[in-house]
Amino acid sequence: MGLLPDLEIKAMSGPETVRKYACEVHRSEELPCEACEWEKAQALRRKQALTSKLFKDILIGKRYIGKTFDDYFPPTDEAVEVKEKCIKYAQTFKNRLDSGDSLLMLGEPGTGKNMLSACICQAAVAQGYTALHTTAMKLVRKIKTSWGNPDIDEQEMIDLFAKPDILVVDEIGKQFGTKAEEILLFEALNGRYEDERPTILISNLDEAGVEDYLGPTLIDRFHEGKSSLLKFTWPSYRRRW
Repeated sequence: MGLLPDLEIKAMSGPETVRKYACEVHRSEELPCEACEWEKAQALRRKQALTSKLFKDILIGKRYIGKTFDDYFPPTDEAVEVKEKCIKYAQTFKNRLDSGDSLLMLGEPGTGKNMLSACICQAAVAQGYTALHTTAMKLVRKIKTSWGNPDIDEQEMIDLFAKPDILVVDEIGKQFGTKAEEILLFEALNGRYEDERPTILISNLDEAGVEDYLGPTLIDRFHEGKSSLLKFTWPSYRRRW
């Protein structure tokens, strides 16, 4: 008796043969299956398109889009330690989200606060989470769009800032026009605290200045659990020449 072809076996019940395919899904006799490869390529394109949209929604400044931790070169030993803490925060973001761990980044302009926070946001998005990177003034202006608009409720606008898995708010400490605007910022940040959502606050003020600005109640909440205060004490990177 001659040997049967590799892709055919005799059925026990009769003379008919049962064809065995290398790819049973698309009934292809060869590997790699062209249909499988096409589907993989389509899936990759969809994922890349989604990732691009998510990164666009972060609202990170053009300067930092696509940057990674490898693009940040720490000028001092203290900067190395801060960078390592930011990397660990990003790598363990699922745990940070579960417990609502936040970061407070304080230091002079040009020390890398925005860049490292942008890297954290992009790393979180790459893991499938949502992120928003904004300033205190932009946040308040967004909430104020509800004023005088019967179709938008102020509380609904405040609640919008509780939805991203991580929120970065820069320029904490810049003077607002009214006390009411300061209260709106407090309400948005406090809402995230109550929902146990991680928040990164960035300021050029020192800890005492930020506490004086936001109040001891809110700042105290940034010391809970595994939340961290990161001090950027080195000279401006922009003035290195």
